[in-house]
Amino acid sequence: MKIGILTLPLQDNYGGLLQNLALQKALLQMGHDVTTIDYMKTPIPPLWRYIKSWIKTILLLCIGKRRKFIKYTHVGTRNPQNEKFVSLHINKTKTYFTYNTEILKQNEIDTIIVGSDQVWRPKYNYRIENTFLDFCKDQSNLKRIAYAASFGVDEWEFTAWQTKKCAMLAKKFDAISVREESGKALCNKYLGIEATTVLDPTLLLSKETYCELCKNVPITKEKFLAAYVLDKNEATYKECESIAKESNLTLKFFEADSKASLSVPEWLSMFRDASYVVTDSFHGTVFSIIFGKKFKCLYNKSRGSARFESLLKIYESGRLDEMREFSLKWLKKVLEK
Repeated sequence: MKIGILTLPLQDNYGGLLQNLALQKALLQMGHDVTTIDYMKTPIPPLWRYIKSWIKTILLLCIGKRRKFIKYTHVGTRNPQNEKFVSLHINKTKTYFTYNTEILKQNEIDTIIVGSDQVWRPKYNYRIENTFLDFCKDQSNLKRIAYAASFGVDEWEFTAWQTKKCAMLAKKFDAISVREESGKALCNKYLGIEATTVLDPTLLLSKETYCELCKNVPITKEKFLAAYVLDKNEATYKECESIAKESNLTLKFFEADSKASLSVPEWLSMFRDASYVVTDSFHGTVFSIIFGKKFKCLYNKSRGSARFESLLKIYESGRLDEMREFSLKWLKKVLEK
């Protein structure tokens, strides 16, 4: 079986890269031939995206709500460190800027797995129908599976047109699993389908697997609090400072996304070596759990708090091992059907 993974672009997001690596490893361990479709957003986003953003921002201002104008940067590349990581650890196709059936033919793909991460959130996919495999609609022999797909939030963000289109496409899937409990309800109510809750792929692998990835990064002997905060403000600074002071730890802030300077192994070593972690990142929370660290999760409503609530509910109930076994069995079963 030749499996193609469709996920968010493999660019400069640590969690995004590692969830893809983890899903690939899980599938390889099951004996499958697997590759990730290396899709990049078009280098210049369409004009309507800018216009839509401007209109939304102006309308919000009219009712007294403020938000920054979204700046769409030219994308289509990875920074050199992440390019090296991808080339070493992730099997991928050549880079594509649009989804089409030629991808399936050129890579001899007979099964597509959509996931994980927020692949079903319109905010991060302006052509959300692509992640419901609209470009495969005429491929009757193609197996379609969603693994730990996430809407990110517990509210429905699709337009009426997107809902109608994606509901039709979702019904063509052979099996669908989502990452959050709230995702099951959204699938049922708006897409008219049943879904199963499974773990994020990063939680399918052992701590030792990630330690192996960062083994060449020297262990830091200094006792420190790692603050991995995506949306910094005065309140989060003060909270991190307060926790570090109470715990008698040196406070170290780490950057994400376009400001990030760490390689993926260095980023992993941050969790390996920290005595305490404060984060508002979903995968920051995941790796705090994997490495067995004391941590504080700062919910970020705009980025989607449903992700954290579902993860922490499983973690705090002591059901992670049970869910890991269930998730792997679910994936193996749907691939064997």
